[in-house]
Amino acid sequence: MTQAHLQIGMLVYPRMDQIDFTGLFEVFSRFPNSTIQILWKERRPVRDLKGLVLTPESALAEAPPLDLLVVAGGYGQDALMDDETVLSFIRKQMESGRYVYSVCSGALLCGAAGILRQRRATTHWTAFDLLPCFGATPVNARVVVDGNLVTAAGVTAG
Repeated sequence: MTQAHLQIGMLVYPRMDQIDFTGLFEVFSRFPNSTIQILWKERRPVRDLKGLVLTPESALAEAPPLDLLVVAGGYGQDALMDDETVLSFIRKQMESGRYVYSVCSGALLCGAAGILRQRRATTHWTAFDLLPCFGATPVNARVVVDGNLVTAAGVTAG
């Protein structure tokens, strides 16, 4: 029996917290029969909050159909809260029935995309009280699974 190839997309953006990304990258890179796509709006390097340069392989518009989208957190998420290119990409991933996995304040981007409504979710403790603003039911846990939505509290919870 052949296992289906798993397509994983990981969103990077300026001023993100790279450990939200690199921690999960380390785990997912070990999955057999899988490909990880590093994604951003454009194919140009972005700097994380501390200056680490991350280079996306694909623009969001070029991304293949994904089985899993990882949305990391960090201070840069503030600038994306009304960025329709990013939000619609997250929304389309959820509407496809595939998985969305947010880490830390990446949950706020998911909330801005409208995918937390009537879902149980968690996020970093500093943003936890904002979850109801997006229609989510906050759950004080390190990881919450609600259907095809997985949310993780802080960087190491991812």
